[in-house]
Amino acid sequence: MSEGKRVEVVCPCCQATLLVDSQTGLVLQSGRKKESLSLEEAFAREQARKEKSDEMFQKVFLDEKKRQSSLEEKFKEALKSKDELDEPPPRPWDLD
Repeated sequence: MSEGKRVEVVCPCCQATLLVDSQTGLVLQSGRKKESLSLEEAFAREQARKEKSDEMFQKVFLDEKKRQSSLEEKFKEALKSKDELDEPPPRPWDLD
């Protein structure tokens, strides 16, 4: 089998470099363009990510607290109504 021509193409969307076999159209190799970040930019991104995760945690924590208090209220109401339901249910053979 003869080796086909290889064409190097740059993706217009993500700027990745693709090595394509011209005969088969298969991508043989791909490489992304590396993004260069300064230390300050990386630190700012990490701080933003941390702040976002802290906000999400606080939101979930408050939602869980509300859910727990709602369940406690429902449980207390069920305990109060338990006294009303102390009478056993009728037995099927007593209904005849």
